[in-house]
Amino acid sequence: VFYDGVLDSWTAVMVEPYADRPDWVGEPLFTPQQFIDLAVAADRRGLQIAVHSIGDGAVRAVLDGYEAAQKANGKRDSRHRVEHIEVTTTSDVPRFAELGVIASMQPPHPPGAMDFPLEPTVSRIGPARWPLSYAWRTLKDAGAHVVFASDWPVSPIDPILGIQAAVLRKPWAESDPDQSFSLHEAIAGYTIEGAYAEFAEHRKGTLRSGYMADLVVLSMDIENTAPADLHKVRPVTTICGGKITYQA
Repeated sequence: VFYDGVLDSWTAVMVEPYADRPDWVGEPLFTPQQFIDLAVAADRRGLQIAVHSIGDGAVRAVLDGYEAAQKANGKRDSRHRVEHIEVTTTSDVPRFAELGVIASMQPPHPPGAMDFPLEPTVSRIGPARWPLSYAWRTLKDAGAHVVFASDWPVSPIDPILGIQAAVLRKPWAESDPDQSFSLHEAIAGYTIEGAYAEFAEHRKGTLRSGYMADLVVLSMDIENTAPADLHKVRPVTTICGGKITYQA
């Protein structure tokens, strides 16, 4: 489901107006009540919901829908997701863990990461919202399950590049919190957390006896590679379901 658009076209839904367009908060695809009704109905049927929500206004509306679903249908291990969460608010950060909602985020997306330019997005967001923009560290520290993805073809599908972007993340201002991940946290975002998001953490996502034989052999020791050189790490062999599916 899509709740809003994107920051670049001012269609992501914000709580407060855009910094460079002070009369505009974006274009929602649902009214808040319409989304609540949708979430309650889908949750009642046992469905897992995932919603594209980039602006903090969209994130809040989707969390409100998930909360309404819990109140109407009872709390269950639904693992509903919010996709992207490019901006959020202090009051909504703890709601992810409280509601059991997964934060699905994309390390290559922040302006300044990889090939994404800083402008116009950082000015569009505005300095007041920078501390909680692309805030995967803040969400993880608040107890949320943070899963990483590529959003390909918007950004590169290569998970190694995503891991590098997560590790090398830099704040836009010295006063902003550090949102970077450690190498192991970034790897977990692309492995065990992804398995958790699909209720499969007991059969894949880690290398363990009895789990699915899905693994990749890399060209370099990723733990002893400088973060700035992680993009040089290449797959040598890929095994899926115990079968070799790729060899360099």
